[in-house]
Amino acid sequence: MAWKRTISAKALEKAKSAAVKVDDKVIFIANVNGTLYAMDAVCSHARCILSFLDEEKLTVRCPCHLALYDLKTGKMLEPPYVAPDAPKEKLGLKTYQIRDNNGWIEVDL
Repeated sequence: MAWKRTISAKALEKAKSAAVKVDDKVIFIANVNGTLYAMDAVCSHARCILSFLDEEKLTVRCPCHLALYDLKTGKMLEPPYVAPDAPKEKLGLKTYQIRDNNGWIEVDL
C-alpha cells in the first residue's frame, strides 16, 4: 500500500466531495463534518461515476441507475435492477484509508 496525494483539503472542504483519478483508479472522496471517507467512484453496476452524496445518511448514489452505496463500507444498499442470480458480494465497492497530510488529502492505495 502507498499513500497517494489526491486533492487539496481546502478544495474538498468547499466541495464536500469529489471523484478524483489516482493512478489507474477513480476514487470518490468526501469530507462530512470533518470526517474523511474514500471509496471506489465507479459504480459496480454500469461503470458510472458516483456523484450524489447524502451527508446525513453517509451514502453515495449513482446518477445513472440510482444504486446506493454506504460511504463507510462501500456496501451497495439499494441496487439498481440486476439479475436475480447476480452475486451480491460483487456489487459493493472498495473503501480506502484516507488522511489530511499538511493540507493535501491522501488515500492509501
